[in-house]
Amino acid sequence: MKSYTVAVVGALGLVGSTMIRILEEYDFPVGQLKALEHRSLTGAPVAFKGQLIYTEEARPEAFDSIDIALFATGEEVSSVLAPEAARRGAVAIDNSRHFRLDPNVPLVTPEVNPEDLDWHKGIIANPNCTTVASILSYKVLHSLSPIRRIVASSYQSSSGGSLRGMMELRKQSLDMAAGYPISPPSAFRYPLAFNLIPFIDAFEGPEGYTREEWKMVHETRRMLHDDTIAITCTCIRVPTLVCHAVSLNVETAEHVSAERFREACAAQPGLKVVDDIENLEFPQPLKVAGGNEIHIGRIREDISCPNALNYYVVADNVRKGAAQNAVQIAQELIKRGLL
Repeated sequence: MKSYTVAVVGALGLVGSTMIRILEEYDFPVGQLKALEHRSLTGAPVAFKGQLIYTEEARPEAFDSIDIALFATGEEVSSVLAPEAARRGAVAIDNSRHFRLDPNVPLVTPEVNPEDLDWHKGIIANPNCTTVASILSYKVLHSLSPIRRIVASSYQSSSGGSLRGMMELRKQSLDMAAGYPISPPSAFRYPLAFNLIPFIDAFEGPEGYTREEWKMVHETRRMLHDDTIAITCTCIRVPTLVCHAVSLNVETAEHVSAERFREACAAQPGLKVVDDIENLEFPQPLKVAGGNEIHIGRIREDISCPNALNYYVVADNVRKGAAQNAVQIAQELIKRGLL
């Protein structure tokens, strides 16, 4: 089997380190791995397949002879270095928001729209983690009857604010439980422990929606290739460590029974139906964390709308919502002969 030279940019971060771990778990055909970081973090050890490699500076020349570059960086870095990687012959798979709505860059979840990889020009965008959690269920339902409207409420964990968000939640929780005053928050606008924050990211536009909410709207339409779908959503930060959950009400053109949708979801790779009323088994972040599948449950017909379904999904936002999806894109590129 052919092997590939792979670079992980942001290798020491939460998503970058998970990318490296998933490359190993998936037995991805890595001939050589390069761990790239900011110049202040060069020389740090990174474990891969029982060996240590050491971080190098993420600069344009680092992408010479790279086949696949996985970017776990913010858009300030990705916007500069992803085009540099592509210019040097690598395929850049970027986890930032910078390229997601660029009409010249495919936005891909491999189980949903792998065909969009066929027209890539060297850069591929990884969707927002909350969009990834929802999009596979939309694909299943859309194939049964065209989706007309989506109402989504997301419950997003502290890891959406990186490792810093997780550490801040842990410290706040311990301090509050012990009766100590908590330090002013830095990862989020307000303390997250024992709290809910009813917005994520900056507000954009006069409609009162946040950037995170607009991502779910535009990215969903783009991957389903359907700009006619009406979508509204509210994104909420919740005091969990890992996993994003989304409560959904989805209206279709024709009636789809809960049982038919449940059966279709059970047959869809990447989805796991956890929907047992008798034993009270439903998707939960504690059970989904560290896993590769998106869990779906609470599937039921909307008693207020004849052509709508209610259901609930949970996905590990660090893995499937980011790192895993990027590696799956690389796998799909190989499968389609695009590397």
